[in-house]
Amino acid sequence: MRSGPVRPVRLLAASCFFLGLAGALSCSSPSPATAGETATVTKPIGPAGGTIEVGGAVVTFPKDAVSKDTTITIAASEDAVPEGFIGLSKRFRCEPTGTDFAQPVEMRMPFVDDGKGGAMFWSSPAEPAFKDLGGRVEGNTMVATVKHFSEGFVGRRK
Repeated sequence: MRSGPVRPVRLLAASCFFLGLAGALSCSSPSPATAGETATVTKPIGPAGGTIEVGGAVVTFPKDAVSKDTTITIAASEDAVPEGFIGLSKRFRCEPTGTDFAQPVEMRMPFVDDGKGGAMFWSSPAEPAFKDLGGRVEGNTMVATVKHFSEGFVGRRK
């Protein structure tokens, strides 16, 4: 049986391994949602405004967009876009659905620019069809404003 400095060396080696593993895990980025999976963030937004980031999208609420504290949920899904569209981004669902804003809320959605054009499409609770909001391209991000919450994506009609 061995004695002496071997035990502290093993302890040091094991400690370094576990510290390295913990560091690697804490520095890794979250894995993206896969087909059918959803990344979701829920956060209270009040009259002062605020920002929610999920799935690469950034939703910015200006001052007085909501009149009282409101719990907002934004979900980024890899689900397919509706029939009749070509999707260039994830689908983003914003809740509570039907929430109207006193000030336009800025939606920034990352998308894959295939060089064939695209726009942000947004649904409404009154009419489930997706309407073309247009949008402004900034690199690989489509930027548009919405006055209510429902669901949207970046794409184009087939």
